[in-house]
Amino acid sequence: MDYSTWAILLLLIGVALLLADVFVPSGGLISLAAAVALLIAVWCAWQAWWVGSPAYFLTFLAGMALILPIVVCLAFYVWPHTPFGKSLIIAAPTQAEIASFTKQEERLSGLVGRLASTATMLNPAGMILVDGERLHCQSEGMIIDAGARVRVLAVHGNRLVVRRLTEREVADAQAAEHETPASGPLDFDMT
Repeated sequence: MDYSTWAILLLLIGVALLLADVFVPSGGLISLAAAVALLIAVWCAWQAWWVGSPAYFLTFLAGMALILPIVVCLAFYVWPHTPFGKSLIIAAPTQAEIASFTKQEERLSGLVGRLASTATMLNPAGMILVDGERLHCQSEGMIIDAGARVRVLAVHGNRLVVRRLTEREVADAQAAEHETPASGPLDFDMT
């Protein structure tokens, strides 16, 4: 075989190896083999056409510059639709999953400012009791013993951020719980 046949054959092999590299995980070995095949194809094309007709050689190089990116882009376009590509790509969350997260976030946001007690030691994460419900929380970086009174400060994802109450704040909170409401207008009409 002459150099022109080898140039075209090695170009086809290089393109096939580039396609294989997209679809087969090889740690770069297949792309290295593709690069070697393409470099040898260019050398063979130079040997075949540079001296006799440089226009053929330049056409060969232009064809390579056009074909290689198109083939690689098409391979990456097809790859996510293959079984291997589908197994590696994480599917986007559905509307139902997003809606349930926002409902949970809204429910937890309603607890900001509430008082609670720690069900477990917060080191700095753990569990608190709010109206008898156990919820995940984290302190602001401090270790808090179980049974301590805390205030919910914020919501981060699905966790509440809490701060331990001082003795004065605990006393004020207990006093507020035992106060009788002042006689004033009611929220509803009994008539």
